[in-house]
Amino acid sequence: MIQKRSECYCAFCKNTRKIYTSKHLNFAGIVGLILFSYLLTHILWQHADVRGLAILALFLVVGEGFSQLRWRQSMVCTHCGFDPVLYIKDVSQAAVNIQNFIKRRSEKPEYLLKPALKLPVRKMIHSDLNNQQQEHISIGKNLSLRG
Repeated sequence: MIQKRSECYCAFCKNTRKIYTSKHLNFAGIVGLILFSYLLTHILWQHADVRGLAILALFLVVGEGFSQLRWRQSMVCTHCGFDPVLYIKDVSQAAVNIQNFIKRRSEKPEYLLKPALKLPVRKMIHSDLNNQQQEHISIGKNLSLRG
């Protein structure tokens, strides 16, 4: 199961990382599984047998499952924990996952010698629609995920 990996940048922390570009098995992976199931069928029953199709189906289901799991796992940034797939579905849950990742990162000893993350800090600017209703709202309120 040969899958192509490419380098990309994390949308949150802007660090480079490698991801799998394909979510599914490619043609070479399917052909390899067919040949492997034929070989295994030939070893077990000394000739081509119909039961080999069940082995092929099992290999294809397991191979596709592992391929999708590997793609999904590569989507999560190893530096900051940002998950673009989850971000599309639920922004608040993605923010909670990043906060939890950063908390775990600060507690684990294997991250002690790694450089600190340069996380983006967003500033929210409030517009003055009604000056009478808005009293002393701080402009540039910090919305970072650092806690």
